Amino acid sequence: SHMSLAYGAMARQCPSVGGEAEWPRWQNRDLAPIPGIENESLSEDSSSEGSSTSSDPHSSRSNAAKKRVRKWRLKFAVKKRLRRELMHPRQHQLHGAPRKRRNFLVVPKLLSAEEIRLLHELWRHPSVEEIKDRKKTLQYRHVAYRMELPLRAHGRELYMKLIDTMAWADAFLWQKLPRNEFAYPEVEYIVYEAKGGIPGSIEPHVDNHSAVTIVILLSDPSEFTGGVNCFASPDSEDLPARLVSLNCGDAVLFRG
Repeated sequence: SHMSLAYGAMARQCPSVGGEAEWPRWQNRDLAPIPGIENESLSEDSSSEGSSTSSDPHSSRSNAAKKRVRKWRLKFAVKKRLRRELMHPRQHQLHGAPRKRRNFLVVPKLLSAEEIRLLHELWRHPSVEEIKDRKKTLQYRHVAYRMELPLRAHGRELYMKLIDTMAWADAFLWQKLPRNEFAYPEVEYIVYEAKGGIPGSIEPHVDNHSAVTIVILLSDPSEFTGGVNCFASPDSEDLPARLVSLNCGDAVLFRG
């Protein structure tokens, strides 16, 4: 079971952070040890070298030769964590529906300005890579980067806060996570940028392999237009969709 965290950086330009954070420099290659992550939290995975453009999120590499690369995949021990009390947000807004799967939660001010700054800095870690794993049939216009490993390695307190928030939401609404011994968190730092007057977007879809998804806005809404999250009507496809606009630091959590 997957747990997906998508951080929506929706400003017109990628966030800039002054100075360079002094974390160990490492790459997720050939199962080399990752500072700050114990082996029991890692699982071996393999992927196509051509599925990402570069180990540097601010440069590009074209026509990469596709070859299989042994990499680490982050692993989360679900049942072990659920034996202890979960951290949970101070406030939340429930958007209910007759069908349990269509319930979702909005958590205002989940992240502080300092936590948002940390995410922007971790995005610049040399291990972060652009991902191109969207289905060919999915219509979207954005750039996404995978960063769960540097977040777990160098922002563990924030990582656990997000994982606990997701596990709490599942316990509150869906009760699906306890069926799994392990989950495999995937963190995406997503940039929606208007290029040539064409806004960033993604078509309606369902991530069927995700147990819980959390989306957090990392930009000030005054810096862009749009950025509305759309959810299906609670009880009829004929009724209008439910629209949710977030402020910087707010989160929305949903199934799939």
